[in-house]
Amino acid sequence: MKWIPLELDRSREISEQVDTVINTYTTLQRQLTQRRASNPPQVEKALAVLRRSFADRMEEMAIFYQQNDLDPRSGEIEAGRLKIKRFLHSLETSDVSREVEENASAILHSSDKKKNVDVYNTGIETIRRNLLEREKTNNETTVTIRVILTEAEYNEILARREAIRQLKLNTVLYNH
Repeated sequence: MKWIPLELDRSREISEQVDTVINTYTTLQRQLTQRRASNPPQVEKALAVLRRSFADRMEEMAIFYQQNDLDPRSGEIEAGRLKIKRFLHSLETSDVSREVEENASAILHSSDKKKNVDVYNTGIETIRRNLLEREKTNNETTVTIRVILTEAEYNEILARREAIRQLKLNTVLYNH
């Protein structure tokens, strides 16, 4: 999946692309569930690639928004990220996902199944990147750590970040 580069001047195009890709995913998924796909394994692979692409794009958009959060145009980028996040969450909770999960866990004992459902529903936010990246400009090794948070922890971080952003904005507005 080739995404439009994240630039503030292209925020409207980026938003439209998010809608288009979500619609494409929905159409492919509908074809697969209604058994209208001409090549089901290929459609399943395309859906998996799109899911991975959504996750990667969400991360890119979050980083971009953090770097540009004082620019009002960045709000449209954040709205696109949240739209992708809600869409991915809806996929996880859809009937199709539940059916697949139930079929996959049918062989588990009921106590094991309960543990899996509890872990699945914890509201986890993850950040993925390559484990090691070599930066050519300054020859340092960068290690990215995978962070798993509960929904409450994630919301607290967002609230603190918003408070800091508001303080920065107030400083800019009232100290000049």
